[in-house]
Amino acid sequence: MGDKAKTEKTVANYLKKNYPEVIFVGFVDGVGWYVRRGDLRRMVGAYDLVFTFSRSELKRFDNLLTQIFYEK
Repeated sequence: MGDKAKTEKTVANYLKKNYPEVIFVGFVDGVGWYVRRGDLRRMVGAYDLVFTFSRSELKRFDNLLTQIFYEK
């Protein structure tokens, strides 16, 4: 497992233990992950929600922020 995947898993475990209501969001970019699919799968598995930097995904992230901070 790569360092990034290990770190994200550790952070996810810490957050779930200490802040059970938190939503752990991750952004994935670049084609470098294409050749490291196993690490990508483990890293993404640590997140509650995953986004890319495409316009539609950024809009989805914006909607999430609106829902969390303005609609509650």
